[in-house]
Amino acid sequence: MSASIDFFNELVRAEILVYNGVDARMKAEHGVTVGTIEILSLIDSTEHARVDDIVRALDLRVGTASKIIDRYASAGWVERLPNPDDRRSSWIVLTDAGAKVLAEGRPAFEASVRDLVSGLSHSELRTLRTLLVKLAASIEAGQPS
Repeated sequence: MSASIDFFNELVRAEILVYNGVDARMKAEHGVTVGTIEILSLIDSTEHARVDDIVRALDLRVGTASKIIDRYASAGWVERLPNPDDRRSSWIVLTDAGAKVLAEGRPAFEASVRDLVSGLSHSELRTLRTLLVKLAASIEAGQPS
């Protein structure tokens, strides 16, 4: 195989292994997916979070993000509040139940990631993260708006 194909395969395989490993632990220990913790964390850390914030942060389609928020609202984890500045959008806030899911799930999420990358030194992890951020920024800069 070519170096480009090898790189692509290694990058994708690593991503799948990390994601599936964290996801399996989250489901087993807390009954939620890694995506749930990721989205609840995003809502928690974004003042006046909107569906559009989730779309941009996670590279989702508007319909997909909106359906996820609808499911979380049905589960009682989030609430949609009217946006006083824009009647076409709503602010999304965690409910007490959503905050509890996040508070209980986040430590397991973080521990799972730490366990999966425990074979790398702190320096290697910093370098890997720097390179991944650089790669993503380069790709995003090259894509048409």
